Amino acid sequence: MAHLQRFSSAMKVLSIGLLLLSGCQLMTKHDNSSTSYGEYYLILQQLNQQQLTNEVSKQQKTLEKPTKKNSQMHYDAQIKLLLLYSLPTSPIYNVFNAKVLLNELNSEDENAALANINPSDQAFISLLRDQLNQCLLMRSRLIAQQQELQQAQRQQAIKQQETLIEQVKLLEQTIKQLKNIEQAIDKRDQ
Repeated sequence: MAHLQRFSSAMKVLSIGLLLLSGCQLMTKHDNSSTSYGEYYLILQQLNQQQLTNEVSKQQKTLEKPTKKNSQMHYDAQIKLLLLYSLPTSPIYNVFNAKVLLNELNSEDENAALANINPSDQAFISLLRDQLNQCLLMRSRLIAQQQELQQAQRQQAIKQQETLIEQVKLLEQTIKQLKNIEQAIDKRDQ
């Protein structure tokens, strides 16, 4: 009988333990949906192209849903889309679109989109802003250098063309002189 009571107690403890564990799993699943934006970005870096495409579709659909435009769910989808625009391996990678979206998030209702996120996420978004600004600055510098190079190449081509024209004129003069000499020799031989 004592053996049966210990077995019954052990079953109760085991049942309570399993119940607690399943509760922990539910809490973990719930916490995954509210991951920080830094963690979300790290997760995005681990995804393949198909998974990234699916995530882009998911976030775009969330934005298209008829929810309140200024709701936290709407802002969350915008921020996640911003991160997808910022991720170099993303199918929608575009620094300009990322910066435009970030500017919209900063201007919407006096920063309401970013006001409700925790300080570490705000720091991450601030870092992202700095990185996007640096990227755009480097891009504009690169474009300016390319334009300077193209201008220098055009000027070099014009100089080469002018040199060739001068050489052609010199050759034409030489040919004309040679013809005159030939005519003079022909006249003398006659």
